[in-house]
Amino acid sequence: MPVRRDLHIGQMERTGGSYPLRARPRRLTAHERYLWAGMSDVPEPRPTLASDAEREQSIVLLRDAVTSGRLTLEEFSDRVGQAQVARTDRELAALTVDLPAVAPTLPAAEPVKHRALCSKLVRRGAWELPSRSSWRSLFGTIVLDLRQARLPGPEVELEIYNLFGTVTVIAPPGVAVDVQGGGAFASQVLEPPAFVPPAGAPRLRINVAGPGGTLYVRSSDAAQLSRPR
Repeated sequence: MPVRRDLHIGQMERTGGSYPLRARPRRLTAHERYLWAGMSDVPEPRPTLASDAEREQSIVLLRDAVTSGRLTLEEFSDRVGQAQVARTDRELAALTVDLPAVAPTLPAAEPVKHRALCSKLVRRGAWELPSRSSWRSLFGTIVLDLRQARLPGPEVELEIYNLFGTVTVIAPPGVAVDVQGGGAFASQVLEPPAFVPPAGAPRLRINVAGPGGTLYVRSSDAAQLSRPR
């Protein structure tokens, strides 16, 4: 029995019988429409206005990409900002065309410990941030620039013990930051990001302890104005 193949994607019709069988057409996502247009000889369809659901789906793909190490936090922040203001489905698809539809499962990293004793410790540039790490500043200075860091999962935990030292954490917009704890005679300066992190954004949990220290949490835009040396 012949099968027609000149129908819309997701739709099949069996001909030649008295009981035609059809599958209900499925609306392609913005990502699928973008890929299909590149593989097909059919003229590319005109872009359509993006819906809130399509924006949310694009942000989910970006979140999976950053938590699997395919995007840095800064790249994630830039693309999320573009997704939130995208007007068409084509603009959204261009943000995720180089990403897989499903993120791979990565093994859990072992806890890593660092210490600055009357010294200065700076981590910036491209580096792998473990899911859980310990940072101790004993009359020292620690700078953690996470803009080019790659995350092992959706949540990362920083254990910070600050004894009369200074710790600066730079997290780009689009990352949810939670700060808990503190110590006697200690202070915390938390600068707000450029925009509110989207639902399901990567989360950075900072647990602070120790007396007399100062913690700075900055976003990338604020860090450009006063980048620690």
